[in-house]
Amino acid sequence: MRARRSRPYGLLALPAILTLTTLSAPAAATPGTDRPAAPRAQQPNIVYVLADDFGWTSLSSPRTNQGNPSDFYETPALERIAQEGVSFDNAYTSVNCTPTRAALLTGLYAPRPENNIYLVGDLDRGGDGTLLKGPAQGRADGATVLPPEAVTVGERLQGAGYTTGYLGKFHVTRTPEAITEQHGFDENIGGQGSGDPGAYHAKDGQFGPKIGPALDAFAGDYTRAYVDENIRPYSKGVDPAALDALVGTDKHVTDALADATIDFVERNKQDRFFAFLSPYAVHTPVGDAQGRADLLAKYKAKTPGRSTSNPAYGALVEGLDQSVARLVRHLRTTPDPRNPGHPLADNTVVVFTADNGGVETFTDNGPLRGQKGELREGGIRVPLIAWSANPSLVDGGRIDHTPVYAADHHATVAALAGAAPAARPVDGVSLERLFADGRARLDRQSLYWHLPGYLIAGGRDQRPQSVVRSGRWKLVHNYEDRSWELYDLATDIGEARDLAGERPDQVRRLGADLVRWLDAVDAPLATLREGREPLRLTVTGTTYADGHATVRTGETVVVRPGDEVPLVLPAATRR
Repeated sequence: MRARRSRPYGLLALPAILTLTTLSAPAAATPGTDRPAAPRAQQPNIVYVLADDFGWTSLSSPRTNQGNPSDFYETPALERIAQEGVSFDNAYTSVNCTPTRAALLTGLYAPRPENNIYLVGDLDRGGDGTLLKGPAQGRADGATVLPPEAVTVGERLQGAGYTTGYLGKFHVTRTPEAITEQHGFDENIGGQGSGDPGAYHAKDGQFGPKIGPALDAFAGDYTRAYVDENIRPYSKGVDPAALDALVGTDKHVTDALADATIDFVERNKQDRFFAFLSPYAVHTPVGDAQGRADLLAKYKAKTPGRSTSNPAYGALVEGLDQSVARLVRHLRTTPDPRNPGHPLADNTVVVFTADNGGVETFTDNGPLRGQKGELREGGIRVPLIAWSANPSLVDGGRIDHTPVYAADHHATVAALAGAAPAARPVDGVSLERLFADGRARLDRQSLYWHLPGYLIAGGRDQRPQSVVRSGRWKLVHNYEDRSWELYDLATDIGEARDLAGERPDQVRRLGADLVRWLDAVDAPLATLREGREPLRLTVTGTTYADGHATVRTGETVVVRPGDEVPLVLPAATRR
């Protein structure tokens, strides 16, 4: 691994300055007619829900996906909080699980040394026949886990006096113990290093080895009382006999995680709490054995829609939605000891989102192009919803079109909690005021992605690329052939028409922005694979490689096996 330059983040000459402006203070509003308006909480409770592989169009609400909901999968609870809260339809993540989780936990882009996670597994998921070879990622032994020195959002909230709980999939840790010992969570219920649950149902009162053992406390079989209280009220279109048949059967991990989260809230409601719920749903395995039986029967009997209609996946989706419904109901109906006369919902912000785009086998990402594992829009756009019963926390009933990124969630949660400034500034910017005021705006020029490796499998063809989105424009650089692609997402959300040849000035403008960012974060690049012929490039323009941006005039650059293959931004042609 090449040496990384040490740069204090606050001193970077980045082209995008992250600031937030508000035109005026929001008008007072009353959250309900049966109680006085709740005051603006200084340190509200926070419930953050991170679904797994839950794509942009996997939910039935049109509000997070520009009018492109699923017409088969049903998510009534998410529809309701999307209607009552703030929905973001330009919310972005990384291409799959670990890079997104690392970014939102640390608030840092992937090239930062405290992150350094770009992809699940390694960066050579394309075989030995590829032109380039991805660099090492993660830690020195290749493990894609957070280093002990990374400062997570959990640690920052602990510093602000919050009790922090992690419930569900973690994936960026060596051991379950590290979640509480190194990464800022007072409790870890169900999390460890695994990327999937193995199996969704408990067996003999225990979940499988891929699920952290603390969740086994909630793994008991379904009882009549449990079904009547926690499942029947949220069921729609399910045969009552199918609900009765659940009694005595194995608990589903999605239900167990909802139980554990509600239990965590109950035990900590006397003081401020941060509950990070990370369901294993809707990650594979997906099949008849994985969905809850009542929901599986419902979707098998349902007429398929125009979009992808997989009954087993539908059962997982709606089961996840029911867990959100239970959480919101608990917040609405539980008195708040810190706020007499009000329920917890008046002093709590709920955020729902996902860690990457959907898998095309199970969900239709259309009209977006691509899927999980790719830097196309279908791989990195996800739902994002913020909800609270207190309009001074979330001024609801809105759709916000601001492009936002996973690292922003770290900054947002820290800002909501009133956490002290980070010792080293994060890359994310707080969305707190976007939640609270529809007139607030982010003055941010660009979002960036960098993936210096391969993921060629399962219908995916992701090769080394760097990407910048600025306003309506998305620019993609391909390292294998040093080509550029330019898309106008305002008119071509499906990335069908490459405008790079028609808009060279726009390519150079955004390309220069991308080069500055790569240089600022000292991003590593893929190298020419051993056994390949050297590349000879005659360059008039700017190159980025080996941690440096260099302006060249007619220079010949020779790239030998083992050398980084540079980004090349040609200079403007004189007329």
